[in-house]
Amino acid sequence: MGFDEVRTDVNDRMAGKHRNATKRLVLRLHLVPCSNDDAAGMTDTQVIDTFWNEFKEFNQKSGAFEYANRWNSPDVRAGKSHTWHEKYSLPYTKVLGYEVCRVTSKCLRIGPAERNWGDAKHIKSGKRSYMSADSIEKRISLYGTARVTEARSMQPTLERDDAVGSSAMFGVDDMK
Repeated sequence: MGFDEVRTDVNDRMAGKHRNATKRLVLRLHLVPCSNDDAAGMTDTQVIDTFWNEFKEFNQKSGAFEYANRWNSPDVRAGKSHTWHEKYSLPYTKVLGYEVCRVTSKCLRIGPAERNWGDAKHIKSGKRSYMSADSIEKRISLYGTARVTEARSMQPTLERDDAVGSSAMFGVDDMK
């Protein structure tokens, strides 16, 4: 599905509930402390209004988005939304660029979501299945951080040339 098809599909399906969810997300990402200096001092109403104005310009390819060379960027064809928005939205908008760079960034793709879901299943087992969402969120954060730290500490050992075992990442056998 090409870029224009995606845009048409989004515009056709955008209902009130989607706009309300977008509004909640925009406001959530602009809670204090917010790193968006362009929106500093703006009220919630101003942030939302600015976002929708910039979103309209983006959809209509007008204003900051009217230049054809931006839409012909290799990032558009390669599906690198974050990189494209970092170059062509962030410097030219007050709210939209800040939002889409966070929403389309790598950390929000399926890999981290799958890892967090796996951690949640590990934590929510047996008698722990009725824990509150806040408690689970905190435990997942701690558990995931501990696993990453453990993996990083094991990495030098598992990447040595003479590493052996099923968890070795590189070993003598790979040299053949």
